[in-house]
Amino acid sequence: MAWLIVGLLLALFMFWTLGAHNRLVRLRGEVTHQWGTVDVFWLKWLMRFQGAISARQILAWASEAQDLQALQEASDALVEALADARSQSLNEVALQKVVGQHEALLSSIDRVMLTAPDTVKPDLLSAQNKIVQGLPIALSSYHLACDAYNQAINQSPARWLARRLGLRPALHLRFNGRTVPWAT
Repeated sequence: MAWLIVGLLLALFMFWTLGAHNRLVRLRGEVTHQWGTVDVFWLKWLMRFQGAISARQILAWASEAQDLQALQEASDALVEALADARSQSLNEVALQKVVGQHEALLSSIDRVMLTAPDTVKPDLLSAQNKIVQGLPIALSSYHLACDAYNQAINQSPARWLARRLGLRPALHLRFNGRTVPWAT
């Protein structure tokens, strides 16, 4: 009789472990999926932005071409940071690199706005406004998925399983500048 009780408890523990593992993996997958949405938003915006910069460089005078080259380099650095974040599956260092490169690109746009001719300023301002206004919307689903996942890995007894599996909390992206009015 004791073996039966021990066997039932062991089976119950194994079923709970499998269910909890599947839930954590599913929630982690949702975080990754939502990050993919943010990644696509950024890449789509960056490809349009880089195309506009390239077209302007063909028509630019020498001094304007240098400013546009700085924008191109900042944009390329953000694309590279996004590629790193994509390949490292939500690594904290990679995500912080994305945030840093994003801030650097917006600062670069601000610097170019000071010296750019009036023909270029509306395009730069439009591009900057699109990313500043669109990114928080794209990030909201990602942050909701992060919250659900983080709540799940911090609940007892799933916390024990998450530690054994090496599951780390998902990170919210925090920006220093004007891009995320809802950051706390």
